[in-house]
Amino acid sequence: MMIIDTREAGDQLTFRVEGRLCGAGVATLEDCWRTAARRYPHGKFAVDLSQVTFIDQAGSLLLQLMDRDGVTFVTAGLMTEELNEILGRNKI
Repeated sequence: MMIIDTREAGDQLTFRVEGRLCGAGVATLEDCWRTAARRYPHGKFAVDLSQVTFIDQAGSLLLQLMDRDGVTFVTAGLMTEELNEILGRNKI
C-alpha cells in the first residue's frame, strides 16, 4: 500500500510518499505530478521519499523522469543510497 500526501509551501509542491512505490502507485504518483505541473507550470516540485520502503522498476523509471524534469527529492537513511543508485549518482 502507498499513500501520497501533497503539501504546498510558497511556490513549491511536495509529494510525500509512504510505503511501497510500485504497481498502480507509480501511475498514481505520475498522475499527481503531471496534473500539478499543468496547473503550476512555473512551480517547483519535490518528492519526499523518506518513508518509502521499496521502489520497483516502474517507480525507478518515474523517478528518473522526474529528476530529468527538475524535481528534487528528500530522502533519509538507506533510501538516499537507493535513490543515488537509481539516478546514477553513486560515488565509486
